[in-house]
Amino acid sequence: MLKQEKKKLNYLTQKTNKDIRMNYIYSLILLLTFSFCSTVKVIDKNADTVPDFTPIKDDELAKRYAPILESGSEHGDPYGLYYRASKDLEGNTLITYHFFWEKEENTGSGMGPFFSRNIYTGGLKLQKSMFGKGDIELVSLIIDKTGKIQQVEYETAENYDPNKFGVKHKHMERKGFHKEPVLFKVISWNHLFDYIADNSSNVVNTIRLTPVYFNQQLWEEFGMVKEKESFFSRSRAHKPYEKEFVE
Repeated sequence: MLKQEKKKLNYLTQKTNKDIRMNYIYSLILLLTFSFCSTVKVIDKNADTVPDFTPIKDDELAKRYAPILESGSEHGDPYGLYYRASKDLEGNTLITYHFFWEKEENTGSGMGPFFSRNIYTGGLKLQKSMFGKGDIELVSLIIDKTGKIQQVEYETAENYDPNKFGVKHKHMERKGFHKEPVLFKVISWNHLFDYIADNSSNVVNTIRLTPVYFNQQLWEEFGMVKEKESFFSRSRAHKPYEKEFVE
């Protein structure tokens, strides 16, 4: 009799947990559908173009200043590095590097990672619908006319908890002189960064990718700037001056 009661209790517990998961999924789908239907806006691809900037293509400069990453991250290594750059009226060079990953996925245990894998990065694949294929993260530099890095910008994870559904982005700006190459560590499953050190040429166990110019065909293929934005269609992270490019 006791075994039967125990089996019944286990069955009811499993059924309750399943019902909770399904109700969560249905509620989320309804919320996302409402958000999509109620917040669609048309984006002018040139609206944020910064005046007084001249786009440049300089592979040697891009290679010299390309940031590097610690290798062996549990979150996977990027397969490519692309850049866009511009000159301002003062002679400064602004360059943004985009690291490319095949995918992003929270492989942790618990309900948060479970829903992330089955709704956001897998299953419904909201991440692909919202942003496009793969995962792209950026690092931006401001280099003065003497060749010194005066500012480093990147995104990090604020109060990172791998057991949660999502990761809160925090924009970081490190002002002041930096010596290339700048070294970063990937600290989250969605490939956000933590600054480690400057002048890291002699550091071992790093990933050093050769940057390639981010041509317009590839820019459009990866949906960097969406013509219409909504919950399900969002532009990817980029700097305003990157909307101008060299053929």
